[in-house]
Amino acid sequence: MQFEKYHGLGNDFIIFNYKDLMANNIKEENFPDLAVKVCDRHTGIGADGMMVLVEKEDRCQMIFINSDGSIVSMCGNGIRCFSNYIYNNKILDGTTYKVETLAGLLSLDISPDEKFNVKVDMGKPLLDPVSIPMSTSKEKFINEEIVVDGKVYKVSALLMGVPHAVIFVDNLENIDLVEVGKTIENHPLFPQKTNVNFVQILDVDEILVDTWERGAGHTLACGTGSCASVVMGELLGYLSSKVIVHLTLGDLIIEVKDEVYMTGPSEFIAKGEYKYK
Repeated sequence: MQFEKYHGLGNDFIIFNYKDLMANNIKEENFPDLAVKVCDRHTGIGADGMMVLVEKEDRCQMIFINSDGSIVSMCGNGIRCFSNYIYNNKILDGTTYKVETLAGLLSLDISPDEKFNVKVDMGKPLLDPVSIPMSTSKEKFINEEIVVDGKVYKVSALLMGVPHAVIFVDNLENIDLVEVGKTIENHPLFPQKTNVNFVQILDVDEILVDTWERGAGHTLACGTGSCASVVMGELLGYLSSKVIVHLTLGDLIIEVKDEVYMTGPSEFIAKGEYKYK
């Protein structure tokens, strides 16, 4: 099967075309197993997640599956790479695309220059626990205390296409991201688990973000997590409405208006054939 691999600031993905999978008799119920195998960094190609592109008349549908086989509604870095795939394979015309996701229909404006920057309308964040979802009677879950290994963390939760927990810290280097992230991801408060973002504020318009992703573990970048961090930072009065988010391999620009806008790069890595057993 033909595949292409892309990354968005180090968050890497394998992309297949739905038609190619169907031609090889790989049905949708096989997609989670395919994702686990193709994303394995030792016996597969290696990636944080897998996407399948479904061609439609004037738009594309994005099916996203984490490296553990779990299907999720959206991925911020992933959708920028998805648009790069659309452009490179001439699936849609122009530089403005509509992409269907489980989080809704999203609009993308691409700049097919060297960095292939993409501006994505990420939609509106949702703060009510029913939407996230969360097991709590609170109307909102903001700066609430969660204890991990005897240490108290103030956690704020929202849905930014997918569930996110946001924790503001003084210094990212002092955080055991794997241990704390994994514990909060699987906390009983989050029946469908959650992404966990640790945020260090540098200025009102500049932050550092490190993320433990639900179903993928520690990743080098998280687009929806960057959006969630800025949304919560503005809500709490820590940040302005337009913020530069510094990630391991580069920056995203997040703007909070009526909806949330994310601008950042994506990069083509390789293409080839994958043999699915």
